[in-house]
Amino acid sequence: MTEDVLDQLIWSLESTLPTLAFIALGIVAVVLEFRRKNNELEKRSTIIQTALEKCDGTVPDELLRALNSPKRSLKMRLLNKLLWGIICSLLGIGIIIAVLIIYDKDYFEDVAALLVFGFAFFAVGAGLLAYYFIARRVLRTEIEKEERMLKD
Repeated sequence: MTEDVLDQLIWSLESTLPTLAFIALGIVAVVLEFRRKNNELEKRSTIIQTALEKCDGTVPDELLRALNSPKRSLKMRLLNKLLWGIICSLLGIGIIIAVLIIYDKDYFEDVAALLVFGFAFFAVGAGLLAYYFIARRVLRTEIEKEERMLKD
């Protein structure tokens, strides 16, 4: 191999390595989440089997409610959407303002890419905020029922 071919090979490897690392990180995250959920399901099935053996084939309603109850209330899940909507919207607006302040005509391609990135963050944040306000109105009765059940 000539030195130019070797340099091109090294440069192409250096340019694709971050992308490959990002893809590998995503795959690892998906596998770990799958294993966590599978492990949780196995634990629940073991608990139910033990309860069936001890209770002569009937599982108490309290146990089933405890095993099937959501980890967070509906209100907390909606507030989480509100939080991420605000964060994404403000991050998008911040990126857009920063790009417009630092705007340089010589680097238009980089500026355009950052503007698209900022608008994408803003759009995701606006979508989450819209989801929060619509879901809060639609799910008002379910939230009130859930809060009453928690008080009792």
